[in-house]
Amino acid sequence: MTQQQSPAAEQPPVRRGPGRPRHADTEARAYRAVLELFGQKGWSGLSLDGVATHAGIGKSSIYLRWKDKRDLLMDALHDLEEHLVVPEETENLKIRDYLVAHATARAELYLGEHGSALSHLYSAAHANPSEFAEIRQQNISRGILSLHGRIEKAVADGELPKDTSVFHLLDAIEGAVLVHVLFSSPKNNEDLSTGIGEYVRKLVDIQLRGIGATV
Repeated sequence: MTQQQSPAAEQPPVRRGPGRPRHADTEARAYRAVLELFGQKGWSGLSLDGVATHAGIGKSSIYLRWKDKRDLLMDALHDLEEHLVVPEETENLKIRDYLVAHATARAELYLGEHGSALSHLYSAAHANPSEFAEIRQQNISRGILSLHGRIEKAVADGELPKDTSVFHLLDAIEGAVLVHVLFSSPKNNEDLSTGIGEYVRKLVDIQLRGIGATV
């Protein structure tokens, strides 16, 4: 007499589908996706669902981390700014070299893979002031405000004339770099990148001579 098999033994094992894999780099993928989509479609064309699809991430992973597209974009921009390589004040660079280093880093950021997102940022902030108030303060103004103290120190130390207007000097340099990059043809980006160092050095020297500083 054969031994009767249990019902459990008679059933073949159930194989579950692979489902959507979990990614350890969810934040990095989301940051890249939101910047790419923002650069392509602007603020009105951006959505968390779109970011999830573009990044290949489950929507639940996105919604668990960010409540809306503004929060995700702000985190992505903050992460991008964190990777901006600029000189530390402890390096004791002369003000001319300090300004050149900062402006060059800013130009390279505009010319990088997320340059289109940064260019959209300015127009979106102007068109949507309430949504972009915090982003504007923390990201758009950050590059300028971070230099404010260093220029004030240069004035106090006699590197720059006593009547130097900090904001006018920074606006002239930062604004010129932005316009130089944005109004050049995309096909010339490689040439722009190659010559950006020389452009920035000449730009800074012109501005410093204009306020009566020695370069």
